Parts: sequence; C-alpha cells; structure tokens
Amino acid sequence: MRNTNVNLRAQHQQPVYARRMDQKPDRKALYVALGSLVIILPLLFISGTLIFFQVRQLNLPNVFVYDRGVGMVSQDETAALVDQIWNQNHTIQLTTAEETDILYQLTPKDLGLWVDPLETAIAAYSVGRSSEPFSDLRAAIYGQSRIIMPVLYYDESQARRTLESIRDDLHISPIDAAVALKDGTWTALPGSDGRIVAIDLTLKDLSENTFTILTEGSVPLSLQTVPPQVADLTPLLDEIESVIEQDLRLEAYDPITDQTIVWSVPDEQKGSWVKVEPGTHQVSLSINADDIQVLLSIWSHDLGDNRSFDPELETGSVIESWQTGKSPMITVYHDPTIYTVSPGESLWSISLKLGMPIWYIMEANPGLTIDTLSVGMNLAIPSKNVLLPLPVIPNKRIVIDISEQRMTVYEDGQIRNNHIVSTGVKDSPTMAGVFQIQTHELNAYASNWDLYMPHFLGIYEAWPGFMNGIHGLPMLSSGNRLWASNLGSPASYGCIILDLAAAEDLYIWADPGVVVEIIK
Repeated sequence: MRNTNVNLRAQHQQPVYARRMDQKPDRKALYVALGSLVIILPLLFISGTLIFFQVRQLNLPNVFVYDRGVGMVSQDETAALVDQIWNQNHTIQLTTAEETDILYQLTPKDLGLWVDPLETAIAAYSVGRSSEPFSDLRAAIYGQSRIIMPVLYYDESQARRTLESIRDDLHISPIDAAVALKDGTWTALPGSDGRIVAIDLTLKDLSENTFTILTEGSVPLSLQTVPPQVADLTPLLDEIESVIEQDLRLEAYDPITDQTIVWSVPDEQKGSWVKVEPGTHQVSLSINADDIQVLLSIWSHDLGDNRSFDPELETGSVIESWQTGKSPMITVYHDPTIYTVSPGESLWSISLKLGMPIWYIMEANPGLTIDTLSVGMNLAIPSKNVLLPLPVIPNKRIVIDISEQRMTVYEDGQIRNNHIVSTGVKDSPTMAGVFQIQTHELNAYASNWDLYMPHFLGIYEAWPGFMNGIHGLPMLSSGNRLWASNLGSPASYGCIILDLAAAEDLYIWADPGVVVEIIK
C-alpha cells in the first residue's frame, strides 16, 4: 500500500515536473524589454545631453558661424567671437574696378556693414533647440556641420557718407591738351582723361553684394571716366610756326653816315614770346620789354665805337611796331667825343674841321673862349646828332660837294636832281658836316648884307639866331640879282646858292628833317 501511495505520489508529481521542464521561456516579453532599453537609453542619452548643453548654455558640436566653428562655445563667447572676427578685426579694401590698386582700407562699419553679434550667437545657440531637437542633436553627434550665416545689417546712408568723404581724394580732373615750349621747340601735349567716383553705382553694387563684399573684404569702386574738353592741339603747331616765321626786323639808320643796319629777332627768341590764350587758343606774340633791352645791348656791338642807339629810344614803341606788323626804324646816336687841341689850331679851325659850329663847342666847355684855348687842351665835343634836332626823314637826303660845287638830291636811294651851286668864299666858308632842314622861309632877309634870299631853307645855326642855309640867287634891296654868273664857284658868305628854279623845287620837296650832308 505504501509503495502504491508512493507510486501514486510519484505518478502524481511527475507530470507537474514534466510540465515545468517542457515549458518554453516568454521571448516576446524579453524582446519588448530589450527594445524598450534600446529606445529608452538613447533618449535618456539625448535628453541628458540636451539637459547638459541647456544647463551649460553651450552651442552644439559642429555648429559654425559661416566658416568659424563655435561648437561647445557659450552664447556670450560666441557673440564676442563674432564681433571680434566680423566687426573689430575685419577690413574691407576699396579697389579700382580692375582690383589692381588698393585705394583705402576701411572697417565694415565705415561702409555701413555690421554683423549683429548677439543675434548671430542666438542663431547658433538655437541649433538643437528647435522643434526637432533630437534630429539636430543626432546630426551634431554624427558630425554633420550646421552653418549659421552672420546676421548682417547694411546702412546705406553711412556708406554714402564715407564715399562722399573720400570722393575728392580720388577725383582726378581731366587735363586738356596743351602746347608747350620745350628745348626751344613748341610741342603738342595730348589731353588725358580724368575720373570721378560714381557713388550711386558703387552703393548699388554694395547693396546687391553685401555679404560677398564682406566675406571677400573688397569692394571695387565704380569710377567714371571724364574726357578732356580739348584732346589734341597738334593743328595749333602750324599756327604757332607761322607766328614765329614773322620777320621781326629792327632797322637802325645812321643819318651821319647814311648807313642802315638791319637785325632780325632770332626764331628762338620769338618762340619764347609766343602766347596761346587759354580757352580760345588764340596765338599771338607777347613781347617782353626786358628781352628787347637785351637784344638792343647785343645789337649795339655791331655799331662799333662811339655809336649807340638813340638814348631816347623807347622799347614800347618797338614792341608796338612789331605787333602791328611794321619794322621800326631807330636812329643811331653818335657819342660825344674828346678832342685834343694841336699847335696852330683855333676854335674856328677846329669848328670847321669837326663840322661843329663854334658856339656848340663853347657851350660844351664852360669858360672856353678864343683866348683861353691852349695847346693840349681836351675839348668836349658834342654828339653830331645835336645838329639834327628834328626827326630824321630817312628816304630823302641832300649831298653838297664843296670841291665840285654841286648838289645831288636823293630820294629812296635814287638820284632825283643834280644842281650847280655856289658855296661860301674862302674868308666865309661853308662848313662841311651833317645838318638838317630846320626852317622854311619863302624870302628871308639878311640885314648884314641887305640881301633877300628866296626859298630859304635853314640848315644850322652858325651862331644862336643866325641860320645858314640853302636858297636861290639873292637879291639886293635895290633889286639887283647877285651871283647868277658865279654859280659853280664859291660866292656866298657861307650859304649854298641855287638858281631860282632849283631853289623853288627844293624848297617844296625838302621836308623839315631832311638831312643835308656837306662834304669838302
């Protein structure tokens, strides 16, 4: 019975044991548990990470502000970094359009550009804190960069003020063509373009490409070319040359020797006088009075000793003549001289020898008389020009040859007339010298000799108030005509006698100022 019970118990318990041994584990529950862990652990990690970055106020890894990493950096540090990089240490170069010349180094602020550090830092910090934080965080964990663009502001009015402040520095005025005298030759200088800063075009480019300009650090200035008003004056050279080719002549006439000397102004000198009027480009000669004095000084050497230009010569009259297309004629002046008295000479003989009336010599030597004259005395002799007080008429001349007793009348270098004359007798000779027609008297009267002298032409004062001259056959107050048969031989008291017809013709022809040369 016992065994039976045991067996029964055994029998009864064996199925239970068997069921336990045969029962399989609940794998589904296990998988669920494991899956939950897979989900929960990353979430816990992500949540923990987010909590970590949130608590520390840090940007997520691999966050960039443009090209500068700011991962694991606080918001304040990011703002400071952005301000330093983009605002404080950043420069922008103003260049030409070809970007070959750097004109200015400016700060972004100068051009109205400003990156907002705080707004940019907030944007960087916002990565991972958006509506999809887990996606952002996962991207950061797996090394995916998140680039934030700087928050950029542009103030066009500030940029305009800066460009206007430097506009004048960059302004280049156009240069008109010109002509200039170089090394004695007139040459044409071409005109050159100028430039101005096109502020509106530059601002337009700056507005449309703000960020590119900021990142590249360069902005090309829009420059406009300004052409010159006059680009070429080469044709003016021909006109200048024609002005220089003008023959500016100076004629110096020596009435004593009847010699004319002609000088021409050198082309180099005329070239230096050329003046081109600004604007109109009218070409003219602007003759310098000081240069005329230099030329006269040079030319005076051609006159030789004891001759010079008329001391009363005014350079202004020379300039005026040239400017009106005329060739001025000036008078050669004979300098005063010194004469040393030789044995046997008297004032009268010296006077006749020099062709200078006695009273001129006495006047030039105060205290001199016939009695005070002595051998070896140095006498001051006036210039021969004192006998030509009137303006000389250079194209007319009367030459009287005492030895031939003839008069030759010249006009324009040609013989006009030849006349037989009578000059002074030995005791009252006609003085040889160079004189001038000074007076006209239709019928002069000489009380000393009771003579009427028709068509009298006074040529020099033998003594103050006593004029010697040329006239027709004289007539006594009684009506007798003298010396008609004596023409051709000395007969007068010093005057030059012509027949009546010749005297009348000469009277009409011989203007005041005509030179009378009397030779022995």
